[in-house]
Amino acid sequence: MIDVIVGAGGTVGASDSLLGLVTEGKPKALLEIAGKTMVQWVLDAIAATDRVDNVIIIGLDPQHSVSCGKKAIHYIPSSGGIFENVVAGATKIIKINPDSKLTMWVSADIPLLTAEMLNWFLDKIGETDHDFYYQVINKSVMEGRFHGSRRTYTRLKGKTVCGGDVSAFSTAIASDAHPVWGKIASARKSVARQAALVGLWPLILLLTGQLTDQQAASLVHKRLGVYAVLLDCPYAEVGMDVDKPAQYEVARRELEGPNVK
Repeated sequence: MIDVIVGAGGTVGASDSLLGLVTEGKPKALLEIAGKTMVQWVLDAIAATDRVDNVIIIGLDPQHSVSCGKKAIHYIPSSGGIFENVVAGATKIIKINPDSKLTMWVSADIPLLTAEMLNWFLDKIGETDHDFYYQVINKSVMEGRFHGSRRTYTRLKGKTVCGGDVSAFSTAIASDAHPVWGKIASARKSVARQAALVGLWPLILLLTGQLTDQQAASLVHKRLGVYAVLLDCPYAEVGMDVDKPAQYEVARRELEGPNVK
């Protein structure tokens, strides 16, 4: 069994054309697609697997009337960015379940997620013993399923990938606010800080597409002190988050059926 954090604290910006579908400032997770909110599609996928224990939703509260089958939902407010929310969610899980070993993070804006995709990931993380599991999706998989998906890709040696929105990490490390979280958060948007974090030469290898996924995982352990693994995910839906109007239309067509215009 694994505990789950659903990140639902993001909002729709005032300049976003999706604003006409939701009230300004309302969580993006409440955007409706095919008769359900995005977060409800995600929770239905979680509810359909029998391998999830506690469910924490960040950024919503009971008044939003979401459900996760027979699984109890615990609500906590957003703490700001994704890394702060990881720590807050993991800390809450430890209070509920002191024996929790792994926590799965699921973004609330991937409405095409299914239980099959979650079970595949859970099977994979059960095969090894790591502190952090991150899914990457090959560009050929993403574009083959959703042509023109407008994902952001990273070149590794032998493949070009984008990140998935379902990952897993050691509950204890996250709840103890391991220094890794602050380091990663501070480096997210600064090339200089990224260079300082991973080292200049590995950064050059990454930027030139010469860094393998195994080298990347080894580098994370050397620099950050956690054992990480990159998993090649066969499901484009795991990386198809809805944050642009075109992506909303893709999800709407998928969920409403082939006859939607």
